Amino acid sequence: MDCNRNYNHFQHTPLLLLSFLEQKGCQNSELANHNYIEIDEELQTDGHSSSVTYRDFLNDLQNQVQPQLPVDDEEARAAREMAAELIRIADLLEQRVLFQAAETLTKKLDTCPEQFWARHLSDGVQGLLRQVAEAKEFKKELVEMAFTFVLMKTVCERVPQFLFRLYGSVVQYFGSR
Repeated sequence: MDCNRNYNHFQHTPLLLLSFLEQKGCQNSELANHNYIEIDEELQTDGHSSSVTYRDFLNDLQNQVQPQLPVDDEEARAAREMAAELIRIADLLEQRVLFQAAETLTKKLDTCPEQFWARHLSDGVQGLLRQVAEAKEFKKELVEMAFTFVLMKTVCERVPQFLFRLYGSVVQYFGSR
């Protein structure tokens, strides 16, 4: 698939982002199966606290968003193909650089109102764009989308409760272009 050519024809950012999150998998093996937050600190009948993983949040997001997307089989296939291409672009980032950017962004998101999240995310992506020379072979909008998706995903692996709000910020950002 020529992702550079087909980018302008793809209208479903929410579907593309969900496909990206599904296909990318958890990058941090320490976090992949880790339980992140305790829900209301309630004890279950077996005496253990309820906890939620990044995968649980992603499943909830998919269940909430996918029924609202009017998608036929061809659009779903196109989203999967384009997401795979975005993953290839995102993989140009060194893990060390990505994790540093995610740590910085996580700290900013944790201390600022949600209305500034898109701006902080954009600043983080612009910093990543300056560090990856190989990305110049792709259309700038594709690289920006790939880096935005992977940075969002990496932050949400660290702090899963950001997933719904950051997902909304990303979809709104790309939808307003």
